[in-house]
Amino acid sequence: MSRRSRGLTLNRAPGDLPRRTRKPIFRDPEPPPPVIEGTGGVFDNERGDTDYLPPVTVREKRRPAGGRFLVGLLVILLFFAVLSVVMTRPVLTTAADHTCRDPYDPTFQAWTLDWDLRALGSNPLDLFNANIFFPNEHTLAFSDHQVVNAVIAAPAIAWTNNPVQAQNYMVIFAFLLCAVGAFALTTHLTGNRLAGVVAGVAFAFSPPRLSHVVHLNILSAGWIPLCLLFMHRYSEKKRVLDAALAALFFTLQVLTTWYYGMILAVALLVFLVVRLLWNHRQFTLKWTVILLAVFMVAGVLIAPFTIPYLKVQKSDPRFVRNIDEVDMFSADITDFVTAPTENLFWGKLTAGIREDTMERGGPTERTLFPGLLPLLLGLTGAVLLFVRGRGEDRFCVRYYVTLMGLGLVLCLGTSVYLFGRRVGFPMPYELFYHLFPGFKVMRVATRFVSLIGLSLAVLSGFAVRDILRAVGRKRTWLAGLLGLLIVALLACDLMSASIPMFPVKTKDEFAPVYGWLKERSGEAPTVELPLADYHPDTFKWGLQYEETWVGREPLRTYYSILHWKKLFNGYSSFIPTSYYEGVYATRDFPSEEAIAFFKKEGIEYIVIHTTEYDPLKRLLVLDWMSKRTDVPQVAAFGPDHVYRLTR
Repeated sequence: MSRRSRGLTLNRAPGDLPRRTRKPIFRDPEPPPPVIEGTGGVFDNERGDTDYLPPVTVREKRRPAGGRFLVGLLVILLFFAVLSVVMTRPVLTTAADHTCRDPYDPTFQAWTLDWDLRALGSNPLDLFNANIFFPNEHTLAFSDHQVVNAVIAAPAIAWTNNPVQAQNYMVIFAFLLCAVGAFALTTHLTGNRLAGVVAGVAFAFSPPRLSHVVHLNILSAGWIPLCLLFMHRYSEKKRVLDAALAALFFTLQVLTTWYYGMILAVALLVFLVVRLLWNHRQFTLKWTVILLAVFMVAGVLIAPFTIPYLKVQKSDPRFVRNIDEVDMFSADITDFVTAPTENLFWGKLTAGIREDTMERGGPTERTLFPGLLPLLLGLTGAVLLFVRGRGEDRFCVRYYVTLMGLGLVLCLGTSVYLFGRRVGFPMPYELFYHLFPGFKVMRVATRFVSLIGLSLAVLSGFAVRDILRAVGRKRTWLAGLLGLLIVALLACDLMSASIPMFPVKTKDEFAPVYGWLKERSGEAPTVELPLADYHPDTFKWGLQYEETWVGREPLRTYYSILHWKKLFNGYSSFIPTSYYEGVYATRDFPSEEAIAFFKKEGIEYIVIHTTEYDPLKRLLVLDWMSKRTDVPQVAAFGPDHVYRLTR
């Protein structure tokens, strides 16, 4: 058939354009957003990049876009939920009466959630006057209040009446929220859902996060990517709603944990600086005023929760981390190639490095390897964006590479360490420590690794997008298969071993002495003895490093959920001066000094757990107390003896 007889062009008439410039009269319509065949639309290319995959078939065009979109989101959400359960196994199946790894921090997290809901339901204005560390005020401010986590956990606590079980459910939810947040952020930036899935897995289940399975507050970083998502959207579309949502998620992150509130504030500051350098014309008066206004509202919402912390810091000089303590918990360069023991593959391979460099800090804070595939994909994504990035992609690579570099520098703390030895290069963390007041209450610099993890996750998404674009031009099915293979390899790379679980008692199994305390009227201020042992070294460094404090006080704090009486005892990030004075006063217990001290502090009941003394000391204590007329015994429950202080 001749070129003229194809029916797609008109015969040339005098005065027509030269033949080489003729255009067809009938053009193919613009193809709709393509999908990867065989996925049912789960991994749609939402930005409609026409160079990604071939046009969809007629059958696919008739499929309702809205329904396909929702089905895709539900499938991805289900995948993240299942992976969260698998990565934290066997938390879900043992949630009712076990805690992850040890009973200390997890039971304290359970107490925090339960106290928050009790206070919010009865007297919200008294939220920070928790029942621990009597006679101090604002004792909830000795650690993260976790109000947002408590509100989310409320249905689980109401359903189970078991704060430990609810805390375990929240551990799983924290991983799920991080995955969803990183997925939403990366899907928006790349226009590719499969890239978002890769980012969600890489961020949520990175080995440094899994090492914190005992710290619900440190796991709860899911609001960070959601805040950044709406900062990107506000920068692109200039809608007030996006600015307001960015401020909302910032507020939620701050009211979950102060650590990540500070880290997110740093991330937002870097975002604005990079955006200003990249495109200063965007900072119009209207754009800037709206952003300032919504974050001022966020500040107003956060302020009531800030005041108790400021009062505590002002009243007790112990509520500041000194620079030597920060240095002890800063990273060694080798920590970035060290995986936690929970990692199924890399944990064993890096065990030798872990053992050689743990003289400072501990393995929970000093295992910072992000996984091999996130590292390779993240670096690949950065290179591809630098070489080929256009438009908003150019800002993304500048921002997330800068954020990753800053996170690395801040993790190193005040000085560079290599194989456990100080190299001697001064680092800028000390400048932050002195310039920004919030840094003076942050002990663990390595928690800035979250910025590294999120940046690598986002850049990994860009790498996956470009890889699938290249493969999908000729073989759509191969792009889908390759994407699923990347997700599977990533899950294997980050897979955790079974998490050790520790049995704990539920409310109906608590010792009878706590049921007796529940029946007392009023606040009934009580001290449980022995307190932490007195050793001059740990007393000087801080009782949080004293093993007997860690071994005794978390469970006593947890057991108080049955009676909620005021306790001289307590467990938290900070320990007040009053507890130090109590440890010193009871160093030679039984003694007149100890009894006089507790009378001065307003204590009404003394509970002595005789099994926590050696046999000879136990006999001495009971014999001495039996002779005191001003401290009569009022109850005994096996090894637990209760005495009442009379004035």
